[in-house]
Formats: sequence, structure tokens, C-alpha cells
Amino acid sequence: MRRLALLFAGGAVWLFLAAIPVFADGGPHIASVNSGTAGLNADSCAGCHRAHTAQGEFLLIEEEPAMCLVCHGASGTGATTDVENGVQYTLGTDPLRSGTVLGYTRAGGFVNARIGSGEAVRVAYLSGTNVRQNGKVPVRTAGSQPVTSAHMPNTAGVVGEGDGIAWGNGPDSVTAYAGPEVAVGCTTCHNPHGNGQYRILNTLPDPAEAGVDVFVPAATAAPVTDAALPPTGDTRNYTIIQTNGGTGTLLASQVQALGLPSTAGDYWRRKVPWNGTTGTSNDAPNGQSATFYSQISTWCLTCHTRYLSAGWDVQTTDNIYKYRHTSNASSRNCITCHVAHGSNAQMPDYNSQHVAFPDNITGGQFNPVSSTASTDSRLLKVDNRGTCQMCHEPTGTITAGTQVGPTPVPLLP
Repeated sequence: MRRLALLFAGGAVWLFLAAIPVFADGGPHIASVNSGTAGLNADSCAGCHRAHTAQGEFLLIEEEPAMCLVCHGASGTGATTDVENGVQYTLGTDPLRSGTVLGYTRAGGFVNARIGSGEAVRVAYLSGTNVRQNGKVPVRTAGSQPVTSAHMPNTAGVVGEGDGIAWGNGPDSVTAYAGPEVAVGCTTCHNPHGNGQYRILNTLPDPAEAGVDVFVPAATAAPVTDAALPPTGDTRNYTIIQTNGGTGTLLASQVQALGLPSTAGDYWRRKVPWNGTTGTSNDAPNGQSATFYSQISTWCLTCHTRYLSAGWDVQTTDNIYKYRHTSNASSRNCITCHVAHGSNAQMPDYNSQHVAFPDNITGGQFNPVSSTASTDSRLLKVDNRGTCQMCHEPTGTITAGTQVGPTPVPLLP
């Protein structure tokens, strides 16, 4: 019945959106249109809402996330992005989504993803007198896989079924407490009406409380600067394909003009090119400046407040989150290691399977080792805990110029 309702909703929405190019910060999601500042003649309201015959909360044609997936799902045609499979298509005319894959999205997918978690590569280089590591995680050669973790759970392929823990939400505490149980939907993180922010991210995410514990919102908003809209008839590139010049991602037309294959790009995204030995890290999409690094981590930390750390190995008074890895540095922000939607990384080996979730509490104390095996990948991008090895080589035996892992093709971007 849910699938059938989705089809009906899709038909209704298409009547109103057939002539509107849909981008995550364009199409019907434009603040000036929906706020009325561009004139009181918005057509976009009718694309999603009904005043008297709504079938979902907030007068929606359908409940979210089904409402959002009408355009942004695997079978949607009203947007170039497929968030279920982590794919962006090129722009069509009618329908708006063509059948040609532009590339694979930075966030992974909620149901399937094509992150090359088993094909990661790193190369050592000399920085002053220190040997550093540059890494790359390519698109998976053998195609997509079902996700092993996702920010919104899916049951039998239906996205958004079930609740989860907002790990680390709330203040430091000597009492063992992992975080409140919440329900997360698309609009927890995104503003469907537009707000001028990167990926229309809410400056203060607001998950619904699903348990007895209270979700504690951040004290201040966390804006993430967006770039200007692309030229008419073009789309932004939401994929892992970057520029070679290190100034941000290309527009969709530029990706096609360069003849870049849909499987190009880098999920790790620390440098462009990935094996460059000079310059600063570059994970600034849409031509944004280095402020993106601190902005995106600050945004993630509005929910995961106790993950905040300006330096690693910093001791706190918290019973669970006592020592913390850097989370808001330019080359070590949240999305360096994690994807936002879902990852297909595999966790088959013993130690990686037995990393405890933060709510593994015995006798009022956190137990960092789980007795129960889990294949959950924690939204990481590399199999097992290879994420650590993307930056760290603790043996001191690797010399500059040494490459570990398969040779990525293509090397650029």
C-alpha cells in the first residue's frame, strides 16, 4: 500500500513540477519564492501541499520521506539526484532526470551505495621532515552494494522506517548516557522551502523525540554557506567528481564537457589531485572557500554535540565520550571519514565487528568492547577500520613515495 500511495503521489506531483527543474537549492525549494519576497504568486506550494485533501502531516500530499522520494528516489523523475542509490543523473527535459549517470553523490545512498570501500589507496609524501599520507576512496568497480549503515534506517528497502540514537547529543556527563532516541526524516536536516544554505541544510537540525530522553538542540545556529545558482539549463554537481584546479566542484555541464566518466572522483576528498604533495586540503564544494570545513563540522555537531574536539586525544569528564578525535579541523572534519546518507563499507573482521555502540553500558559504566558482532559500518567510507590507515601509519616504516592499495583509475580528478 505504501508503494501504491507513492505512485499516486508521484503522479500528482508531476502535474505541477513537469516544467520546473529541481535542484536541492532551486526548483520548488527557493526561499525568495516560498517566502513571498519575490511576489505572492508561488506555484511551488501546490507541488507538495493540499489545503483540504492532504494525506500527510503539514498538509503534505504524502508523508515524508515518501514525499521527498517522489522526486529524489530511485524511481523519481523530478530531480537529478537519487538519494536511495547515491546517484546523480544528467539533466533531461521531460522528464527532468535523464537516463545518463553524471556521477555518484558525496553522501552515499540510503538503500544502496557504490563507495569503493575495499579499493582505498594511499600514498606517503614528505611534509617538512614528517611523512604524511594522502588517500583516495574511488567508486566501487563491481557496482553498488546494499548499505551497511544509514542516517535514516530502511526496512525491506523502505527508507525512514524506525528510530535511532542521536549519538553524543547533550552536555558532557559523568553519568553514562549515549544520547536520546530520535526519529530522523529528510526535513530534520533539510529545509524543503529553501533557505539559501548549502544543500538547503537547516541551520539547526531538529529531530523528533522518539523516546523518554530529551533531545538538546545546539545553543547557536550553524549556517553553511552556499554558492550562487548555476546558469539556466545547468545543474550543480553533487557528486564526488571535483575540479583539477582545487577551487571546488564543477557544474554538470563542465563534467560532461571534460568527458569525465561517471565513475570518476574521490569519496575521501582531502586534496585535488588526491595525491598532491602541496597546497591545502580541498573539500569545498561549489567553489566555496575553506570556511566550508569548519562550517560543515559545526553543523554536524549541532546534533552530535559531545563529538566536538579541536584536537585529538583531549580528555573530558564525560563517562563515555572521554577522549575524542579532532572533528573540526580543515583536513579532519566529520565528512572526511563519514558519509551523510549511507555507506556500503564492509565490517567482516572480528575487532571491527565488536566495536561497541556508545549505549553499551553495564553497571552504569560504558563498556567499549561489545560481545555482540555487528556489521554496522558507522557511515565510514573504508572497510573494517581502514579509515584510520588513510591518515595514520603508526609503525614508522613507510617512506615517502610508498603507495599502498590499488592504483586508482583515473588519477584525476
